[in-house]
Amino acid sequence: MATIFLLSLASTLSLSALTSKEVRDGEVAVQLVTPAETATPGQTIAVGVRFLIDEGWHIYWKNPGDTGLETSIAWALPEGVGSGELHWPYPHVYRNAHLVDFVYSDEVTLYTDVRIPEDWPTGKDFPISAEVDWLMCAEICIPGKGELSFNLPVAETAQTDAVEEEAFETVRAEWPATAETVSAEIRSNAQKIQLIVDGLELEDDGLTDTFFFPIDPIVAPGGDQEWLNESEKLVGNLVRSEYAPNIPDEVSGVLVNPEGWSALDGRKALLIQAAHSDQPPASFAGTTGSAPSGNLAGLLLLAFAGGAILNLMPCVFPVLGLKIMGFVEQAGNEKRKIIGHGLLFALGVLVSFWVLAGALLILRAGGAELGWGFQLQSAPFVFGMAIFLFLFALNLSGVFEIGFGLMSLGNKADRKKGAGGSFLSGILATVVATPCSAPFLATALAGALTLPPFQSFLTFTCIALGLAAPYLLLSLFPALLKKLPKPGAWMETLKEFMAFPLYATVGWLLYVLAGQVDGSNLLHILLSFTLLALAAWIYGRYATPHRKPRTRLLGNAAALLFAGISIAYGYPQKDTLQWIPWSPETVQSLRESDRPVYVDFTARWCATCQVNKAVVFSNQEVLDYIGKQDVALVKADWTNEDPAITRRLTELGKAAVPVNLVYLPGEDSPEVLPETLTPGIVLRALRGE
Repeated sequence: MATIFLLSLASTLSLSALTSKEVRDGEVAVQLVTPAETATPGQTIAVGVRFLIDEGWHIYWKNPGDTGLETSIAWALPEGVGSGELHWPYPHVYRNAHLVDFVYSDEVTLYTDVRIPEDWPTGKDFPISAEVDWLMCAEICIPGKGELSFNLPVAETAQTDAVEEEAFETVRAEWPATAETVSAEIRSNAQKIQLIVDGLELEDDGLTDTFFFPIDPIVAPGGDQEWLNESEKLVGNLVRSEYAPNIPDEVSGVLVNPEGWSALDGRKALLIQAAHSDQPPASFAGTTGSAPSGNLAGLLLLAFAGGAILNLMPCVFPVLGLKIMGFVEQAGNEKRKIIGHGLLFALGVLVSFWVLAGALLILRAGGAELGWGFQLQSAPFVFGMAIFLFLFALNLSGVFEIGFGLMSLGNKADRKKGAGGSFLSGILATVVATPCSAPFLATALAGALTLPPFQSFLTFTCIALGLAAPYLLLSLFPALLKKLPKPGAWMETLKEFMAFPLYATVGWLLYVLAGQVDGSNLLHILLSFTLLALAAWIYGRYATPHRKPRTRLLGNAAALLFAGISIAYGYPQKDTLQWIPWSPETVQSLRESDRPVYVDFTARWCATCQVNKAVVFSNQEVLDYIGKQDVALVKADWTNEDPAITRRLTELGKAAVPVNLVYLPGEDSPEVLPETLTPGIVLRALRGE
């Protein structure tokens, strides 16, 4: 019995799956593996490198993310034999402060396919070797490497090891799957990437933790990813990488849903091959082609309320009662005629808003997608909107007044008799109300711009009905005029209070701008609003109608001058320089590529840093030299505490910023530049003079 057991054990061991000797470098051990015990000529086998990663450490996917290096395997096979594509299981997200990397931890195996030649002799081992390189990181990062090999027996029959076969199947389930029923497209603009995937059968799929891992590095790894089910199309709104000047015709990536995709029988990872569309990113309002009924009803109610509240503004309310009394006087107390004048007035309001709706819909049709969200991706547009709303807020706060000419025109319309006068009064009521509209209608108008044409038209109609409703109600029941509160100081108080929602909106727009421009440009924008407030104050103090003509002329000129300076000074500038986030590994990798490297240790709160950047990188000679010599620009942002940057500054003998370094090819140590820079200092350092 013992003899039989030993023979059986020996037979089992002789036919076990092949693995190479485990090689350890630092915190990672690697091993060459295959499910095959033996192979036959002409057979294709799976061969992989298994990475055993110590707890707390990780290695990197094919696109490492913000930092890190791609794991690489160089196969060495007999002459004339090649390996197939390397199969990468989907990675997971590793967040370190503001940086996001795509990594593997614990254990991962990267497989490829190797085909034994048809004429390979039976009985002759087939040699397989691999040189493996990786970067292992935790608190610090260390490069690792290993050389692996084994000889695969080639026999008349193929045999596999059950344990390794099961391990292989487990890993293969984490390979990104494909589906013939799934199609995808990419839309893009300067700041946004939009991925639209069709055919995923989303009715039962949760999207909370869905994540797109781009193989092509076009998406900012740390950017927000918003996923929506738009009429069974999966729409992802992603942030475009600042290092992606061009989008390829076809974009590859892995779309992962931890809950599994119904269309893939529960598989979690989908391989995306998305065609790049010429269309801009679309704006959605719940589902493609329509808004959810609840959301639309809420938007229409908001539009009606906004239109109605306009009647409480100082530019509208004082004439409300007078207008109805004018209807009564013209109609000679005949209720039918009073109602007729009220209806004509309401029609004038409706026509005004329909004209506005038609103009906006024509613009949207001409531009394919005129959506509020899309426009907000343009820094100049956001800057213009912030200025526009800031001026409105200052107006509501009483810094200056507008609308005198419109009110005068309205009074002339009041004196026009008959049906035409009532209709014209409705149009002019819309015009006169516009200076007061922003606090109430911004949300409704923004929603209207993203909706399909009919629903957008409904929104504008509700705004008009809200504005016209008091006139219709009082035309039906003129006795209610006695119930209206008397015009007084309360109207001015309400107007001033309404400025604060606008200031909040301006603050939000500046927050959006902060993500679209660099630090020095943002500082210019913030200071420009101070100049704009000064211009508004000058206009309100010295350009009012009661001032002498000469004073008004000088006031208008000074206000225009400061407003022009404000806009020119703060106008968002496109940063033509591509700055790479700093890490020791990034600097080392760039130096190994034999490029000059310029490292800027900086912070937003460092005034000298901002002055240095404005002085040096606005110089055309510096810009030309950087482009011609392919100088790598690396930014170490110390605005928030960063232990790695602090350690590096300590190594350099520095305790504060600015610190600027220049690494030249072939030089072991960098040149540390003085704290205050000029274009000449930087150019001499880059030239090695």
